Amino acid sequence: MRVILEIRDEAFRIPKTPQQVAEEMRQAAAVFWVARGDVAPEAVNDITLATSAEKERAPHDTGAISGTELGPARDFKAFLLSMPDVGDDSLFERPLDYGREVDLCDT
Repeated sequence: MRVILEIRDEAFRIPKTPQQVAEEMRQAAAVFWVARGDVAPEAVNDITLATSAEKERAPHDTGAISGTELGPARDFKAFLLSMPDVGDDSLFERPLDYGREVDLCDT
């Protein structure tokens, strides 16, 4: 499956290359689809790796295919561990709440 996106350069606060955008979109789609249960975690590498046509493309080629510069293959767990630490676990815990106290007896 091939998906082509048109995104204005001004949409990004920090300029990105088409290869960076393509790689980030693959990673975001993989995480979203795994979280939603659409794909198995084992399929993440298939989604995040570039297709053979993109691998064969020369880096200076500016054709319609938006490829990525591939680094070493990573599994899904390594991908999740590579995300930045956004805070302590206590920031995301639900507060203990037993609800309001109700008197069930008519006295």
